[in-house]
Amino acid sequence: MTIHELAHNLYLVPIPIPVPLKVVNAYALKGSNGWTLVDTGFHDDGAEAAWRSAFATLGFGPGDVEQILVTHMHPDHYGAAGWLQEWTGAPVLMHAPEVPLTKKVWDPAYQLGSLVEAFFRRHGLPADRAEMAGNHQGTKAVQVSPAPQLTSIPTDAVIPLGDRHFRVIWTPGHSDGLAVFLSEDDGILLVNDMVLPKITPNVPLWPGSNPDPLGSFLDSLRRVAMLPVRRTFPGHRTEIADLAARCSEIAAHHDVRLSAILDMIGDRSLTAWEVSQALFGDEPDHHHTRFALAETLSHVEYLTLRDYLCRQEDEHTVRYFRKPA
Repeated sequence: MTIHELAHNLYLVPIPIPVPLKVVNAYALKGSNGWTLVDTGFHDDGAEAAWRSAFATLGFGPGDVEQILVTHMHPDHYGAAGWLQEWTGAPVLMHAPEVPLTKKVWDPAYQLGSLVEAFFRRHGLPADRAEMAGNHQGTKAVQVSPAPQLTSIPTDAVIPLGDRHFRVIWTPGHSDGLAVFLSEDDGILLVNDMVLPKITPNVPLWPGSNPDPLGSFLDSLRRVAMLPVRRTFPGHRTEIADLAARCSEIAAHHDVRLSAILDMIGDRSLTAWEVSQALFGDEPDHHHTRFALAETLSHVEYLTLRDYLCRQEDEHTVRYFRKPA
């Protein structure tokens, strides 16, 4: 995988990841005080090899790393941060609202897998599949270990990354504490997974998370579309040529999906799992099942919070139906 200089002293470092996207875009920014790394990949042999190769190609060593920035806690962005911290001795920075979420997701003491299993069962996922979906959480533990010591950075702070200064802009939706980073001097935006080319970011609802992630995400899209941006570098795939247009496309995609859900439910009551199967089909593995059901839940809850749908609950199951006219 080839490292590219995207702008002066700002390099794309592609890191292989063991999921269908195949590559996460990490970035290395050279500054007078050393190098800043942005995002890390999973912690696995492929990521370690890619980072060692990047250091050699760019001509710096572990002691030259000034800091590591993790944009959010998903394992393809966060996973190797602890290993890189141990190797380099550099601090690992993360947007303050994302820090406690990282602990809740990856610290086994919080037992997120058990919470996910119960949550998904309540929303219609068959018990055996819910158990496997919950267990899937634990399989990722080795790929985010060791855990880094995180340094919080506040919303709206201006932080140095290399010799540029970037404003920290809170953009929840894909993750509750996710932030994008804007260099106001030259209009460079590190947008990570907030906006992606070609594909739409997953917008999930998880137990204990923001109860309206899709509403937050659509608001974030509107705000990001208005930023004074010249170049936009995402967390996956290629540079986004027209950020405002891409934000509009993603918003329109969600409008279509919301309408489809209302039409699908019609005069019936359905579980989120039944809606998910109609939207996405029967996903091939636990990874995709989790993402599909969590995203479906963000949509049906968005519609419920805005009085398009109602919940019908008993002690075991939640169903959704159209609000009577």
